[in-house]
Amino acid sequence: MIRKRIAWGIILLIFCLALIIGLYWYHNRNRAWYEKYPVICHALGRTQEGDTLTNSLEAFQYNYKRGQRVFEADVQITSDGKMVLRHDWVSGLGQEEAFGWTEEDSWAVTEEMFLSTPIYGKYTPLSLEDWFAIMREYPDIWFVTDTKYSPEVETQFSLFTDTAIENGYEDVLSRVIVQIYYKEMYDEVMEVYPFENLIWTLYYIGYPGKQEILDFMAEKEIPVLVMPSSWWNGQQEEDLKDSSIKVYVHTVNDEEEALLRLQHGVSGIYSDDILPEAVKASKSRLSE
Repeated sequence: MIRKRIAWGIILLIFCLALIIGLYWYHNRNRAWYEKYPVICHALGRTQEGDTLTNSLEAFQYNYKRGQRVFEADVQITSDGKMVLRHDWVSGLGQEEAFGWTEEDSWAVTEEMFLSTPIYGKYTPLSLEDWFAIMREYPDIWFVTDTKYSPEVETQFSLFTDTAIENGYEDVLSRVIVQIYYKEMYDEVMEVYPFENLIWTLYYIGYPGKQEILDFMAEKEIPVLVMPSSWWNGQQEEDLKDSSIKVYVHTVNDEEEALLRLQHGVSGIYSDDILPEAVKASKSRLSE
């Protein structure tokens, strides 16, 4: 009799634990990315050796293992009309000699040349197709685009979506978070493809004022606003404190600066190095 009670007790305990785990999993799965992840890993993060802005395979692998799940990457178009992960066609990144660049001039190169030239002689460059394949392999990661300002938005995003669709990766577009840099860009992007996730980044146009922000983000149902960390002050905090808007600031690599921003209403940061768990711990201390 006693053994039977113990057995039923164990079964009940296992059932309760399974129920709790299942409810936690279901709740967490359905939370928006910005409710789960307070850090956007900038340019795929710093490498283990300490290099930043590489947008490289090694940077991704290192930071994924460290707990990053939302990755921002820079996207550029090559001279032969392909998309690759690179900040710009000006910064050398140790590739300039192979590209034939001079101190006075640089230019876009072909996809083949870019991909066959290691960054700083040791890191693996990525095409956009490569990155979409990584997103397929890692279904728990998110991709924040940084396509930079361009008057050719339709061309950019047509190439972007074609790269996904034509190579069988359309499913990963549901985890793409498109940064728009000005209000008109919203319609320009959405005319190309109905992206599910967008954020508004202000560094190109400046801070437009409370009402313009509130009206536009409510109209377009954009949940996240992004600005340089140095812009965040008492006025912005007062403007947005009663709204549902989540604010992320960039680029923050100092934990004291991150804590200060969190103390004053910021929801998250872009960082090369700070990990989500450190920010979550800071938030927990602030709420105590």
